[in-house]
Amino acid sequence: MIKSMTGFGRGEFIDSSNKITTEIRSVNSRFLEIKFRGHTIDLETERRIRIMLEKILNRGNISVQIEVQNLIESNSVTFDKERFELVQNILKEIHVSYGQKINLSDIISSQDLLKSDYPKQMNNENIISSVSEALLQLDEMRIHEGLNIHSDLTKRVNALKLSISNAEKISSEYSSEKQKSLSIKILDLLGNEKIDESRLIQEVAYLADKSDITEEIIRCQSHFEQLDIYIGKNEPSGKRINFLIQEISREVNTIGSKSPQTEVTKNVVEMKNELEKIREQVQNVL
Repeated sequence: MIKSMTGFGRGEFIDSSNKITTEIRSVNSRFLEIKFRGHTIDLETERRIRIMLEKILNRGNISVQIEVQNLIESNSVTFDKERFELVQNILKEIHVSYGQKINLSDIISSQDLLKSDYPKQMNNENIISSVSEALLQLDEMRIHEGLNIHSDLTKRVNALKLSISNAEKISSEYSSEKQKSLSIKILDLLGNEKIDESRLIQEVAYLADKSDITEEIIRCQSHFEQLDIYIGKNEPSGKRINFLIQEISREVNTIGSKSPQTEVTKNVVEMKNELEKIREQVQNVL
């Protein structure tokens, strides 16, 4: 089943000296972007966490907030001047070299600028445990929202199928009537003059074919079948679904421009409305 890219998870790990809290937020994005905030972790632990997130989340803008609270009272808390100046110099260098202005709060939290005389004895495995719990909650939320999106997409795809079926029926009836009408008009214009009947049939068929939408309908029906498959797949399918919606939109626009029938036009308007709603939903599909 498809998953949403939106989700939130929170995990905690508490031992005798520390309380570790991890919050992971995910919103839609074309790629996988992971940002860490809060407590500073070593590069190896960050690498391990990134691998965990990449394996489960696949795509999305991911914010990982890790906070560590010392449970043992400290005698004093002081301002970490060295760290503050180091970060400020980095931000100035980025601004001078690349013209990009970044706020201090985008990089670290205020808690990161405070230091305690209590030596932090942090077990990185405890951080990993906290992240794992948050990641599990986040993925469960993505799955739950994916079920809701699946239900909505299925309903709207069925509405598209109904509209295209109506258009097919109306067009088929119109094509037969149009050929008869054209034949009568041509015969009236020619009067008693003898004409090649086979040539008349060819010309009438050519004129009727200019408004025929059979090919577009067949392609739409094929795209609907593929949509049903990808909406039900238990793997990332958002980009494929988005591509199919673009192709269906193109076919529907062609149907609208080729068919002169009012009833077909009404169905085209309904399909465009449903396609726009599907397109909005798909932006959040993994």
